[in-house]
Amino acid sequence: MISKDTLLLNDLFGDLKPKDWPISITDLPPGSALVGGSVRDGLLNRQRQKPDLDFVIPTNAIKFSENLSTKINANFIKLDEKRDIARIVVNGWTLDFASQVGDSLKDDLLRRDFRINAIALRLEEKPEIFDPTGGIDDLKSKKIVAISEKNLIDDPLRILRGFRLMCELNFELDKETQRLLKNNVDKLSNVAPERVKMEVLKIVHSQWNSSIWKTYLELQLLKDWSEEKIPYIKLESKDFFSEKPLKVTPLAKLICLLSDQGLSRLRFSKSQVQRCKNLRVWAQKITHIGLDNLSEDERFQLHIDLEEDLPSLFLFMDEKHINIWLKRWKDPYDPLFHPSSPLNGYSLQKALKIPPGPSLGELMRYLSKEKAYGRFFTNQEALDAARKWTLENAPFL
Repeated sequence: MISKDTLLLNDLFGDLKPKDWPISITDLPPGSALVGGSVRDGLLNRQRQKPDLDFVIPTNAIKFSENLSTKINANFIKLDEKRDIARIVVNGWTLDFASQVGDSLKDDLLRRDFRINAIALRLEEKPEIFDPTGGIDDLKSKKIVAISEKNLIDDPLRILRGFRLMCELNFELDKETQRLLKNNVDKLSNVAPERVKMEVLKIVHSQWNSSIWKTYLELQLLKDWSEEKIPYIKLESKDFFSEKPLKVTPLAKLICLLSDQGLSRLRFSKSQVQRCKNLRVWAQKITHIGLDNLSEDERFQLHIDLEEDLPSLFLFMDEKHINIWLKRWKDPYDPLFHPSSPLNGYSLQKALKIPPGPSLGELMRYLSKEKAYGRFFTNQEALDAARKWTLENAPFL
């Protein structure tokens, strides 16, 4: 009779597909093991076609990786000389190699963050699953359980990673783990901004489940980067506490989690910060006065500011507007939702004998708005409107 462990191992090997790896298991030194996310995701049957592979080898990981990269013609990257960690990248695969920490593989796994990440696949003549902390049981019960508070403090980014895993896997945080995260949240400020940013990006690109926002409000993990409160977002009315997955865009999630100042401090680009600022302004405005009370100029400016990011505004809109707005936004020829001047700058300069400069930009904006509201339909009508505008504004040109 085949044991459950054997069936589990066979399923894991089937998902991991070692024959597709850019290296052979025989390339690895004796005592090597596959650890981390690839093992966890393989056990959950959510493996990517080319998963990132994390290996623990007994010793000399950097030297081994460098030699292996030469053998298979891969790119070699030294990640952490002090901790002896290196990476090789080849044909879309990323393989990380780290020297074992402690006297045994068990010692190494007991130093990790959460039990679901402390499961190893020993790559021996007869491979076996090694689970010293009970991570497989946590996978079955959909729980995220910290191995120890000390492990979280050793690398405080793990505090944020626990919440990120909750988002990505649709798991719950164990109550004691949630307490540990909350008690140590202040230590996140000691982590390099770039590392925090990478976790935040994974969080906002994950599928939030019904308990995510409630848990976040309890933990306030990003409070050092969210100085501005967001009272105008009535998230409880947006199915945040329903059983349905939340269809919320990454940009909308970002402004829920981080202030504009926080985005800058975490090294988000100027473009990303500006997009968030625009979304935040319009989310506040429509929440305070409603879409129906926007003036023509305000409505036009909204579509200028959010042309590419309009779906991010849906989180903050009344349900009655969303389907109509989405349909119009998907139409690339809708003149209001995708504003554009009917005449380009060169044509206007040639026809009206006006120089390039701010006034030309104002004229093109005027024409774009008139087109958006259907006040002319042909290029000749647009040119007539441009000529009239130019005459009326002649003293200012």
